Amino acid sequence: MMKHASILISGFLFALSVVFYGISPAFASDVEKGKKLYGDKKCSLCHVIAGTGGKMGPDLTDVGNQRDRDWLKKFLKNPKEAVPGAKMMAVKGSEEEIAALVDYMLSLKK
Repeated sequence: MMKHASILISGFLFALSVVFYGISPAFASDVEKGKKLYGDKKCSLCHVIAGTGGKMGPDLTDVGNQRDRDWLKKFLKNPKEAVPGAKMMAVKGSEEEIAALVDYMLSLKK
């Protein structure tokens, strides 16, 4: 009986988070994978997060509150199409890697 109740409560809390956030939250491992890719792809040479990084590109410290998943995915794949005049080059990577980078970007909030 207790196991059944805990499953129901867990399901309710997950459904509530989906309704509240509008999407299912990224798993922590996806965010960490995206953070590692951010480092591996040397994004910090141009972008700053919380005062650390370059200054050629926009500050990404609060990008999770400024952009949504679809916009970020489109931008990372083809920056110049999303923002004419953008100097950033397209991020080369698999769909899984782009998704992980987007998850990381969405986690960046002040």
